[in-house]
Amino acid sequence: MFVKLADRDPVLNGKVFLKDEIRFNLLHLICGSPEALRIKTKSEDLIFAQTPGFNPWLWISPELTEERQDEMLRKLAEHVRSQAFPGISSDSGTALSFARYYAEGRGLKVEPYMILEAYICPQVRPPADVNGYIERANARHTEMVAANMSAFSKEVFGVTPMPDEVYKAATAAIGTGGLYLWNVDGVPVAMARIAHRTARHARINDVYTQPGERKKGYASAIVAAICGYCIRDGLTPLLYADAKNPDSNKVYQSIGFVGAGRIADIRFR
Repeated sequence: MFVKLADRDPVLNGKVFLKDEIRFNLLHLICGSPEALRIKTKSEDLIFAQTPGFNPWLWISPELTEERQDEMLRKLAEHVRSQAFPGISSDSGTALSFARYYAEGRGLKVEPYMILEAYICPQVRPPADVNGYIERANARHTEMVAANMSAFSKEVFGVTPMPDEVYKAATAAIGTGGLYLWNVDGVPVAMARIAHRTARHARINDVYTQPGERKKGYASAIVAAICGYCIRDGLTPLLYADAKNPDSNKVYQSIGFVGAGRIADIRFR
């Protein structure tokens, strides 16, 4: 029933998956990694993929009956039961059903953690009269970017990463050429990154404004500028936001982002 998902597997460009591609865009990145666990059904109506150490992402065709979906999720949980996962990310109902089957087999508890709102920006609306200018980050910004990444992780996820790990992450992000800074009077006050590009979309993340510089339009300005770059390149900007964070959701909506569905993040304890 389950087989390994191949490199450049056509299932990720299949007619049914494309209807859900915005919400499940992260599967493109995960399935492109040789280190990832990548599973699909022979009938190509289910995808399960995990980067080591992170939640697996699970997509199942909405065209299947509820009974068939439930059967497949139960069998999937049995198929991967020998492997330890921190949680599961999927459509809310799908995530909960899989989580219950998987947790039951391993003696774990299921805890809802976060709801992610997927957004796309078909047409950007840059904010007016925001002071400052955009700049692509380079090596001289590494320590500052690492500090921002660490602060973001602690603020959003309650986790302070190890200094060497976050420094490596900052170096790698800058090295891609997709990390940008918003400067005011020559001083970086906000950052955002084009994290991944697919055939149709460009995913933005690491949107962060230093605490003392918030409510001044800097996040709106830098994200809008980056969206302009993506649209110029023929890609639709996409991002995920914590559905419970009204400030960030308001920022994204104000510059042209529209909701495209939700992903539930469930954890196992």
